[in-house]
Amino acid sequence: MYESLHYTQEELDLRDQARAFVEEEIAPYMAEMDRENKYPWKQFKRLGEMGYIGIRFPTEYGGGGKTIVAETLVNEQVGRASIAMACARSVTSYVAHAINEYGTEEQKRKYLPKMFAGDWPAAECLTEAMGGSDAARIKTTARKDPDGNYILTGEKRFQASGGVAPVLLVYALTDTTVNPREGMSGFIVEKGWEGLHTARQFDTLGYRGLEVVSEMVFSRVKVPKENRLGKEGDGWPMIVSMLNGERTIICGAFIGSAQRCMEIAAKYSSERIAFHKPIRKWEAVSFKLADMAVTLESARLLNLQAGRMIDRGLDATKEAAMAKLVATEGAFEVIHNAMQIMGGIGYTTDYSIERHFRDARNGLFVAGSSEMMRLIIQRDTYKELLGP
Repeated sequence: MYESLHYTQEELDLRDQARAFVEEEIAPYMAEMDRENKYPWKQFKRLGEMGYIGIRFPTEYGGGGKTIVAETLVNEQVGRASIAMACARSVTSYVAHAINEYGTEEQKRKYLPKMFAGDWPAAECLTEAMGGSDAARIKTTARKDPDGNYILTGEKRFQASGGVAPVLLVYALTDTTVNPREGMSGFIVEKGWEGLHTARQFDTLGYRGLEVVSEMVFSRVKVPKENRLGKEGDGWPMIVSMLNGERTIICGAFIGSAQRCMEIAAKYSSERIAFHKPIRKWEAVSFKLADMAVTLESARLLNLQAGRMIDRGLDATKEAAMAKLVATEGAFEVIHNAMQIMGGIGYTTDYSIERHFRDARNGLFVAGSSEMMRLIIQRDTYKELLGP
């Protein structure tokens, strides 16, 4: 792989440093996170201390001052250890993006340094039980009281880190008389405020230990007017501004996970003897590895394209959707084939492939389902080919 054609030396150094750190301080604890279903507070804090949470944000708020490509490379290294851990890291980054782009100076200085330091993991509260991919159809409302503060009422679900996060980015309707895309606003809500209840935590197939909340209830939660993020009606543009970066960064986690599983399968197939020779000598096995390598390289290049475009201020809606589709569907297929090469032992907890397999299944709907990605891609492709 001719990485020097695609990445700067600084980016490669960051990648290598992050990989060494993850292998030493993150990876050894990921099986325990999954098995005991407990949030990885210590590892999250260490990511913050190493500067691996606020990578792409201004240094004046404790960020690293780097690019989204740099953050994607770091997320890939964390994904090698655990997609769930990579999600814990990156969801805080998504919330930080909204605060950095739309927040007041006071909001930035209050929240961002603690988020980047690993003290305050954050959660994004957008999805609702009846909304799903139709994010514009939320029902949660935020109505002004006589003092100009907001009364937040509604329910959310699928908040990664939602069970522990001190900081929540909540989307609600501030004007129900217009199209939801025009009447939606964002709010910074702090855990522990009166009326906020986490009703139940999902017991999930994968992403175990991530404290994914199945029902977060806002029962007339009073939100100070100072905690509205941006102007009223900025909610939908805020979501759109986050999504391309979110999808691009997510790709890194799934690519890293699949890369690690391919490496395990490659080593195993070189050592496992069947019918008097290593199983890698059988094309039924080695051709699987060839397909895995092609899939991962394709995903990396698509992801790099999206990241470079975002870093240059270009619209990468189609490119981020392409990258997300190929990276997540491809990663699941790569991990599936890695398990197939391993046979029965790959189905056990003796190897991490079974955990990566469970985590990777979520990629086909997180941050927009594969179907939604195809909808975006075909829409923009038709426009390019035939005009508006």
